[in-house]
Formats: sequence, structure tokens, C-alpha cells
Amino acid sequence: MSASRKFLVLILTLALLPLTLTAAEPETGETAGDTSYERQIQLIGRQTALAHRLVRSMCFAQAGIDVKRNRALVADTRREVTAAFVALREGDPARGIAPITNGNILTQLGSAEMVWNGLDKKAASFLSEGMQDDEVLKLTFKSQSLEKLWRNVSQSLELRTSVELSPEYLMRSRLVITAGDQNRLLQQAGKDACLIYLDQGAETNVARREDLSADLSTFNQNIFNLTFTRPAQSDQPDAPALEQATFSTWQTWVGLEPLFYALITPSNQANLSALLPELSFSIEYMDLQLVETLEIFMAL
Repeated sequence: MSASRKFLVLILTLALLPLTLTAAEPETGETAGDTSYERQIQLIGRQTALAHRLVRSMCFAQAGIDVKRNRALVADTRREVTAAFVALREGDPARGIAPITNGNILTQLGSAEMVWNGLDKKAASFLSEGMQDDEVLKLTFKSQSLEKLWRNVSQSLELRTSVELSPEYLMRSRLVITAGDQNRLLQQAGKDACLIYLDQGAETNVARREDLSADLSTFNQNIFNLTFTRPAQSDQPDAPALEQATFSTWQTWVGLEPLFYALITPSNQANLSALLPELSFSIEYMDLQLVETLEIFMAL
């Protein structure tokens, strides 16, 4: 194994530890409220990605691809989502997350938790007893339902920010949403790629390839804008650390993108087993990069 590969393995091994965000400095008044909204939005956005990462990791493990790491990701994702529900309900001062108190949003959060509990039980069964391929394939519907419920929570919270936040922080919160959604698109694309492999020859793969193509197009446009277009238009002071992080993420995407697009062409079906191991590894590496890049932005 090359030195660079060993380094990436170390990075990804560390990434399996429970996710912690950099603690914010104590704040008061309007700024504290604005920052708390950002942290809530960031955490909720992360959950839309984790809904797909759970099923993606289960699919890769079911397909015999990077089994140990993907099983570890299943366990890690379960812990991370469970902790998120607690943080959103009870707050987490160390991470700058205030508890959600709005009754309507709490009701939406409860609906998401009900779907999550069902999916979590399936994941626990998968780790302890295993599943048939068709059982894993059916879980994609649960992950899609959970994602939609999380997006409802996010939209309700964004509506509150449009009323309560200062214009500066409203723009920041919307950028946080866009940046966080990149993780969701990446994990969903990885899930669809694996389902195409696990369900070879099925008519449903036509729809999956179309969904994969649409997600890749959106991801590609967003990452280009976040890396090049928005910084060029911004009147904010230069942030070298953020610029370096976004460009490094862009470079990772340049290497990962051809692997995804190779899966869209049905004639490459025979080559999927060779493409998916690298895809599995690279998705988690880029997911970590996206999380770290957003964290750099949040600290500015």
C-alpha cells in the first residue's frame, strides 16, 4: 500500500469516531441566536446525508465490498443520528446547539424519529443477523422517506431564520444549507451506485441511473459555485484556509466524478465490481472533506 493510501486509510479510520464539531466561543444577544440557528441547520442538514449513508454502507457490505469498514460505518451512523435527535431536543452547549422549542418543528422532528427508529432496527438486525439482497434494496425507500422528513424540519427552521435572523446571517445560513446538501447528494449517489450493482439487470436500474445522473449534475454545479463562482463574487475578506479546503475538495471530486459517470452507462455493468471498491473508499474520504470544509466556514 502506498504512503498516500495509508494516510487516507488513517483519515477514514479517524472519521469513524463519533463526529464532534468545534465548540464555539461563548456569545450573547443576537449573535448567539444567529450562530445557534446555523448549528441547528448544520446538524439537520447532516442528517439528510446520514439517512443515505446508512443504506449505502449496508449495501456495500452486502455486496462484499470493503465489508469491515462499511459495517463500522453502519454502526457509526446509528450512533451519530441517535445523538443528533438528543442534541436537537435537549441542546448541546459544547457544540453551540440550542434545543428546538418550536412546537411545529418538534412535531416534525418526532415524525422523523419514528421513521428513523424503524430504519435503525433494520440496521441493527443487519449487523447481528444479516439480510437478503432484496431486504437491503427495500431500505432505500425508508432512507428517502427519512431524508424528506429531515428536509421538512430544515425548511421550517429556515422559514424561522428568514423572519428572525439578520440579513448577513440569513445569507450565511442558506450557504450552510447548500454546502451541507453536498454530503447528502454524495451519499445518495453512492447508495444508488451500489444498488445498481446489487440489483443487476433489474428494470428499476434505469430509474436509478437517471436519479444518479441528476444528483451528479446538481453536485457538480454546487461544488463549482462553492469553489470558484461564489468566492469570486464575494466581498468578504480572503480566508486562505477555506479557499485551500474548498479547492482540495474540488480536486477530490475531479478524481471521483469519472467513477460515478462510468456507472451510468449500462455497458459498464461488467466493470462495476472493479469500480465500486475505489468508489466506496473515495466517497467517505470526500464526505469527511466536505464536513471539515463546512466547519472551517462556520468558524469564520
